[in-house]
Amino acid sequence: MNKLLLILTSKTTFFILTTLLILGLNLFPLISHIKHAPPGRTFGLIHNNVQDFYFYQSLMNEGANGSWLTYDPYTSENHKPSVIFSYFLALGKVSSLLGLSNAVTYHLLRIILGFLFLLASYFLILNFSSFHRKLTYLLFLFAAPLMNGDKPFMNWWTGVDPIRRVAYLPHHMAGSLLLVLSIIFLIKFFKSGHNKYLLYAIVIAPILAFIHTPSLFILLLILPPTLGLQIALKHLAGGRLIPLSGRSHDSREVEKPIIGLLVYCLIGFFLLILMVSLTKTGFPWSQYIDWEKRLQFPLDKELIGALGYLFPFALIGGIKAVLSKRFDLILIFCWLFIPILFIPFAPRLNISNIRLIQGTPYLPLAILAVMGIITIEKFLKKFSRLLCYCVTVLLALLFIIFTYPTLSWSLKDQIREYWPIFGNVYLDNRLKYAFEFINKNFPAHTVTLATFYTGNYLPASTNTVSFIGHFGYTYNIDEKQTSVQKFFENKMLEKEAKEYLLNNKITLVFQGPEEKPIYKDKLYPEILKPVYDKEEVTLYVLK
Repeated sequence: MNKLLLILTSKTTFFILTTLLILGLNLFPLISHIKHAPPGRTFGLIHNNVQDFYFYQSLMNEGANGSWLTYDPYTSENHKPSVIFSYFLALGKVSSLLGLSNAVTYHLLRIILGFLFLLASYFLILNFSSFHRKLTYLLFLFAAPLMNGDKPFMNWWTGVDPIRRVAYLPHHMAGSLLLVLSIIFLIKFFKSGHNKYLLYAIVIAPILAFIHTPSLFILLLILPPTLGLQIALKHLAGGRLIPLSGRSHDSREVEKPIIGLLVYCLIGFFLLILMVSLTKTGFPWSQYIDWEKRLQFPLDKELIGALGYLFPFALIGGIKAVLSKRFDLILIFCWLFIPILFIPFAPRLNISNIRLIQGTPYLPLAILAVMGIITIEKFLKKFSRLLCYCVTVLLALLFIIFTYPTLSWSLKDQIREYWPIFGNVYLDNRLKYAFEFINKNFPAHTVTLATFYTGNYLPASTNTVSFIGHFGYTYNIDEKQTSVQKFFENKMLEKEAKEYLLNNKITLVFQGPEEKPIYKDKLYPEILKPVYDKEEVTLYVLK
């Protein structure tokens, strides 16, 4: 019995059980939707956002078909291919080699990366937190926004949802994993002075910049203030810097770590400039900077509520971290609070303010919150151990009371979001035959005309480019939507319709489940020839 109890209370068992629990909750809505698919339809394994999910699937399809550079699958205008998002092309090649569908590979990767991210976070907590490590990890996993009426604060942003964020978009999970690993290596370098840890962090930096630039930006944002505080502490300590151990060392002993971290920052800033330069090559890549400037969210009204119940304790823990004079704890303090302080200046930095909370803030939040709770407990113990115990139990109950409604809302909201049977979410099984026909008879990058929702999923399963299909990646989207609707209503003159197709380099017209209800007969019979004609889909080319 004692041996069994030891196993159940071990660090490894605790990590496995709690991690499997949160990942199981993450997968529950997906499994529910798969089971919910009606006869003759299959759930498209949609994750997070329909438009973006099919965009990622389209890029994977490009990679599986031999591409190494990203080509926008949702606009017919000429543009330069780019390395931006090309990791999805590489993922498509892996999917093809494994013989798995792109969607299955996508979900496997996000779950694997989510697990590795949680493992790295647990390692960080075990090695650099001296206080209630299991509690810290548990709070990190389940830290949730407070409810704002019938919805949580910042319910519009997936990154604050404890169930969604543990296995979010693959590139976001890779960014979170690499960010945590970088922080571990930089702390180890500062603690030991061993160059290998700095080298590991430097090797990770270009990968982090390429896959998820905001994570590198957060790291570069918090390192200078951390070093600044360390230098200030050096002067306060009479010319000696206080390292991780808390013991005073001669200033010469810490010059190397400080110089090493400054070198890392210089390399990181160079990589940021390089990534920004990739957005200077025209549409669609040039629009990212414009997006960044426009996307300013109401964080001033909702962020504190989104950080939730733990935030007041993190404030106390933050003070404790700075007073400790330890580099690792000061870095944790800056990790949480420096990005928050920069939020009002986001427009001047030409970035979206949401980028400033994409550095996994709930991990430093949990570490600092536990430090704050322990500080309160120590203070109460001076008066009464019973009072301290009662307050601890009360805090635990309050955490459950504040957290459970958010977790419950999250599961219900995820299931509700894709429960209606929409044609682009639950695909007609017969569409696969039309897809096979297209892939067999038309070359890569065949420009295809369909309505918006069809155009969104077509490149994910065929070697086509949609004339319209994504609000972010279709050039002149508003103008095109109007003309596409007119075309499928059969309201253009034959000559006008022909010129429309020729001028826009459209080879294939797709009249499927979304288009046939708009106009039930054959489209423009004088100029269009059906090459595939079934109840669910008719494909046309110009005569």
